[in-house]
Amino acid sequence: MQSALPVEQFGGAGERLCLTVYHASDRIVDIHDIEFPGPRNNCDFGNGFYLSEIRHVAEEWVIRRTLPIINEYMLETSKKDILYLDGKDWVKTIVGFREKAYRVHFKSPIICGPIANDRMNDALPLFMRGIIGDLRLLKCLDYCKLGNQYLLRQSPEYLTFVRSYSLKGTELQRAWDRYNNRRKRMSSELINIQRLSLNGERYIENYLEEGDYVEP
Repeated sequence: MQSALPVEQFGGAGERLCLTVYHASDRIVDIHDIEFPGPRNNCDFGNGFYLSEIRHVAEEWVIRRTLPIINEYMLETSKKDILYLDGKDWVKTIVGFREKAYRVHFKSPIICGPIANDRMNDALPLFMRGIIGDLRLLKCLDYCKLGNQYLLRQSPEYLTFVRSYSLKGTELQRAWDRYNNRRKRMSSELINIQRLSLNGERYIENYLEEGDYVEP
């Protein structure tokens, strides 16, 4: 499962990844300012330092901050150091951390998986209540996802600080417009997805019966 996302998307495990990534904050976060493990144990992939591979997604995360700042880095590492989560591995991880339904055990120093739009916060409780199964939850994710997020679990050694900039004026308004337009566009489609009837779905009780999720 070390490459749960498509191999053609990420290449072989021995290749190196060199990628510009972004962190939304209300301050400049240089490398020495990053603290581990961090206070975010109930976030998607647990404690650590979260980064987006898409700049405008990070900008939408920060629009409500009094001082919205985007920090830009270069992420460089071997792909064998990254656990790529997708599909039911993603569901297992999200339910473990967000809902604290069981423990999730990672070995890899970096975790990568889809970012879910905040409209997914409407779908996840339906899954937790047994109203929809995992296939419909994943269809909602596929419709809502905003590229990948990277979680550094233990160390900032993979990052090089590039720059930081404040989001203001026209750029801030554009970020608000993108955010609001996306929410409106997704609402009705997610309702349609949740009404589907799909064969082979697994429900929350199946995940709870399996217990802890342990990275192989």
